Amino acid sequence: MFDFTSYNNTNLEGKTFDVIVAGAGHNGLTSAAYLAKKGLKVLVLEAHDTPGGMTATNPMTPEAPEHIINEASIHASLFRLSPIDDELELSTKFGLRQRQIDPCHIQLASPTENESFAMWNDPLKTAEEIKYFSPKDAKTWLEMSEVIDAAFKIAMPMMLTSPVKPSFSAIMKAAGQTLKHFKHLKPIINMVSNSHAGLVEELFEADIVRAACLTPLPFMDFKVDTSGFAVVYLAALQSKGISMFEGGTGAFPRALIRCLKYYGGEIKTGAPIAEMIARDGAIKGVRLQNGDEIFASKGVITAFSPKMVLNHMLPEGLLSDKLQTRAKRIPTNQRGLGDYKLNIALKGQISPTRHINWRKQRGWSEDMRLPTLQWQTYQQALDAYDACIQGEVPEQIGGLSQITTAFDPSMAPKGCDTYWFWSGLIPSQPKADWDSVRDEITNKTVADAAIIYEGIEDLEIARRPLAPPDIEKRFFAIDGSVYHVEPYLTRFGPGRPMSGMADYKTPIPGLYLSGSGTHPSAGISGMPGRNAALAFIKNEK
Repeated sequence: MFDFTSYNNTNLEGKTFDVIVAGAGHNGLTSAAYLAKKGLKVLVLEAHDTPGGMTATNPMTPEAPEHIINEASIHASLFRLSPIDDELELSTKFGLRQRQIDPCHIQLASPTENESFAMWNDPLKTAEEIKYFSPKDAKTWLEMSEVIDAAFKIAMPMMLTSPVKPSFSAIMKAAGQTLKHFKHLKPIINMVSNSHAGLVEELFEADIVRAACLTPLPFMDFKVDTSGFAVVYLAALQSKGISMFEGGTGAFPRALIRCLKYYGGEIKTGAPIAEMIARDGAIKGVRLQNGDEIFASKGVITAFSPKMVLNHMLPEGLLSDKLQTRAKRIPTNQRGLGDYKLNIALKGQISPTRHINWRKQRGWSEDMRLPTLQWQTYQQALDAYDACIQGEVPEQIGGLSQITTAFDPSMAPKGCDTYWFWSGLIPSQPKADWDSVRDEITNKTVADAAIIYEGIEDLEIARRPLAPPDIEKRFFAIDGSVYHVEPYLTRFGPGRPMSGMADYKTPIPGLYLSGSGTHPSAGISGMPGRNAALAFIKNEK
């Protein structure tokens, strides 16, 4: 079922290309597939031995080679909102299979308390559960859902176009949605201008509801104005829902590779790039770390960290002093927050038994092994941020946990599980050394998991923790930033990754930027890759 083909041995001798795409994450592969479908001769270069980037799914070798793990991401948070699946025929022609997770998240009162509520695609179902904790909050949840749905519908057309030179059709669609949702403009402005904590406290009274709106969305300082925009994520959950891919997250890049190769494109892995090659002020190709030079007649699209590209891979003097200064200031490690990932291979199966029983008593019978569970209280989330900016490990590590084999049992030996956990609330610049900090975070995370998922410690075969230095090394992301650019509100649209570089086509002829550090955002969507490819096709005819 699983295809983990390495393309290290792709022979490029004597071949010429129209465009090189640097980075075989899902955005790079999306760009490449669009370009190849348009008839361009495309080569994708990937530094790692296997493709996929942060959407890679690989065996947990050498400790548990039969356990297949999603190395980073699991949820296709925005992919269902894009036209990519239809335009590239990924599901109908290239074997992509995705299923919606509903409910996608379940908020626990705490690891030791049994109470919880589920966050459903249908806000009415979510509100019905919230009534148990607060009838007022249930009503407010529906009102908030209307506002964030309106905000998302206004913004969505602009996510599929250039943030600097938007298409006329995108402008008209956004304008139409603005008129349609005019009554929601004032609460939208209040939402995006407010602090995250201030917004949540204004809206809700129950701790468990406040926590559900805070812990999984640590984009900015919870107490800083404009951080309230983070709750817009819930619109993705409540529009077309959140899906996962059968065969692991890596099934998405594998489908893109099949599409790419069908249209004549090529991919080479194990090919880290040292620098861009310039001729007469234009980018004409790349030089690999092994010294090989590969040229492209029309240019290069980079689909990894734009800060890395602009500061470390360009010949000196190609950028103006002003743009070079801006490039050095692209924020990747300024929030005080870092990301942490953990996969655990298990020799048996686990369940949140006590929490399942409590929900059954309430008449709620969905499989709690399938959605992500989160259990940090509201105050613990606030305290965690304060600890992180002081360089300390929080007392309680908040995040999202999931039994990935509940979605696809074939990702482990029969009768066995894999466990996945993510936190965005760890210090990015700890006072202690990373080896001891990684161990402390992992031990706290597993201790909490053991309270919820009975038997997880006894069943453990191997664990794979990733702290920011590990994320940087594995995914070639400066400072281990999974966003590539810090998710400040000012770093979206024409500010992403920086002013003067937000239009995919850079001021340097032949150089285009894509990936999670470009418009519209990080997360699994493919939209930055699609947008960059369309810009390339338009400009490099």
